[in-house]
Amino acid sequence: MRAVALILTIALFGALGTSIQPAPAQAGYDCAHGPDTYRVRNVESWDRLNIRSGPSSSRRIVGSIPHTGSGVHCLGPCKGKWCKISWRGVVGWTNMRHLGE
Repeated sequence: MRAVALILTIALFGALGTSIQPAPAQAGYDCAHGPDTYRVRNVESWDRLNIRSGPSSSRRIVGSIPHTGSGVHCLGPCKGKWCKISWRGVVGWTNMRHLGE
């Protein structure tokens, strides 16, 4: 019975012209399709979101945004979850897990 179901499933996908594709190993984040501006999230009230000189937590800090910050512009393109951003004249990189709509 399972063999028949498998054959029917393969035939159905073939007839629809659809194939089952594995997901990409590491899909990059694309903020170009997100909102116009972002706000800071997932940052403790006593902390700030660092803006870095490049897409890594080991890069030099060039600025920071308070935990209540908003109006962050994503400039793209992103590298993984790191995106180039602009906030109040400071341009650099931050991890998008700390920015939301």
